[in-house]
Amino acid sequence: MPKILITGGLGFIFSHVTEYYVAKGWEVVVIDNESIGSHPEIKDKYFKSYNVDVSDEKVIKLILKENPDYVIHAAAISDVDYSIKYPYHTLKSNVMGNINVFEACRQLPNLKKLIYVSTDEVYGECEHKKHEDEIIFPKNPYSCSKAVGSLMRIAFDNSYPELKDKTAETRFCNVFGPRQDNRKIMSALKDAARGMHVIPLHGEGKGFREYIYVKNIPSAIDLILEKGDRTYNVTLNDGYNVNQLIEKVEQITGRKVPTKKGGRPGMDMIYQMDSTRIRELGWKPFYSFEDGLKEYLNETF
Repeated sequence: MPKILITGGLGFIFSHVTEYYVAKGWEVVVIDNESIGSHPEIKDKYFKSYNVDVSDEKVIKLILKENPDYVIHAAAISDVDYSIKYPYHTLKSNVMGNINVFEACRQLPNLKKLIYVSTDEVYGECEHKKHEDEIIFPKNPYSCSKAVGSLMRIAFDNSYPELKDKTAETRFCNVFGPRQDNRKIMSALKDAARGMHVIPLHGEGKGFREYIYVKNIPSAIDLILEKGDRTYNVTLNDGYNVNQLIEKVEQITGRKVPTKKGGRPGMDMIYQMDSTRIRELGWKPFYSFEDGLKEYLNETF
């Protein structure tokens, strides 16, 4: 029976991946400090979870004790506004988490694959669809911390024969769906349509991002775990600015989304990525953006 260890495996995105591998019959170990996210209750005799912060050095011994075949490192402070307000804590936590996981993985005797989970934000402003081999240029503390991990993955893969061609990286566009907290735009729009708050429009609502439904993520991860050994942009190339998203939410829900003027220091206005590499690997997403958005909103309205 394959054994997989997932850091951040109880959070918004990777709780879906955790459930995917539990359903697949794998032995699943999660390391998650449970500070944010949904923390779904998973009951399975082959599942276990440790409430530990990945930036704690004892994570190295914990990973070595569990001795997994596969590791997905997804745990991170991922809130951009928080990272701008608390850059020291964000960088220390995320970078030390990377160091601990990479150091443990290079000592694992039976490791088959390590996936490092990054973000489209490492590219910085994108005037065209960024390819994985282009220069990264992060512009906020969160994306900076993820870019450090991107460089570390390459360095460890190159420096240690035991990791050679056993590492891969994902760079997701904006993920949305069930279990997302309302600090992220799509969840915030849903709650705003319910009358729970007002949406601040950073950059007058012209900030452009690509979006993907969270239920598309497990299949991408599984494919990379099986075949991947490079960096992969994970996106449907469905891009919209916030004003366009508001229109879509209002059309589907029949509710008004209230807005107000906002502002975010150092905000990039456009992120967009080339998805050729992962599609050539064989990835075929199950949900279109429209189908995912309708399913997500119809859970509430």
